[in-house]
Amino acid sequence: RLALYTLFPEVRLNHLLNQLQKEQEFLHQHGYSLSYARCKL
Repeated sequence: RLALYTLFPEVRLNHLLNQLQKEQEFLHQHGYSLSYARCKL
């Protein structure tokens, strides 16, 4: 997994975003809001 994340950082980013999406309800219950934006380089 480390090699995959190192070679393809977008895979790691997608994994993190999926985890945050799963935890979104928990965050809302505790008064947190989460948003993210993508920008092209």
